[in-house]
Amino acid sequence: MLTFSAGAVNAWGFLSLGGVFTSVVTANSALIGIGLGGADPTLGGLAAVAVLCYVLGAAGAGAAGHPQRGGRPHWADFLLLELLLLWAVVGWWLAVDADPSGGERTAMLGTVAAAMGCQNAGVRLAMGAQMPTAYLTGLLTGAVTDAVTDRRIQWRVLGTTTLLILGAAAASLLERLLPGAAPLLPALLVTAAWLTVHARTGARRAS
Repeated sequence: MLTFSAGAVNAWGFLSLGGVFTSVVTANSALIGIGLGGADPTLGGLAAVAVLCYVLGAAGAGAAGHPQRGGRPHWADFLLLELLLLWAVVGWWLAVDADPSGGERTAMLGTVAAAMGCQNAGVRLAMGAQMPTAYLTGLLTGAVTDAVTDRRIQWRVLGTTTLLILGAAAASLLERLLPGAAPLLPALLVTAAWLTVHARTGARRAS
């Protein structure tokens, strides 16, 4: 659910919030450089907002999900923070009838970028560095290297990449057919993930 939602957020952010990504820091960093070089300062500025807010979101997830007293990280905490950010954007998007001003669009971009930073940092805390949901360059590179050197196919990596692509395709389709509903998709998916984790945590405590 989180990987699918990450693809949806990145696609919607790219199509509707200024042509930059919400969690692809490598690409956004290159766009910042393009802006600094004078080719497209506006695009560079938007990319800088996305990167800064991504960092802030990652820091927030680190604080929210940090294990207390030697315990395990709290999945539900960082997911709750992420879904609150995503639903804030959904409400804002609907309030302006899917037609925000330039400043509102930039603020929405920053908010969803913070949500993605929160998701990636939270997943890293809870599941380790080898289970990313939105940045796949290193993961795919490792999978290709293993396939060549060890003759071992990492099906999980292929599945993750496919889910990200499908999430982006779904958001793109919604953006074209029902623009007002496009940001609902990732918000609903992250909410479902939070409810799943929350229910399992509650059941574990009860037992």
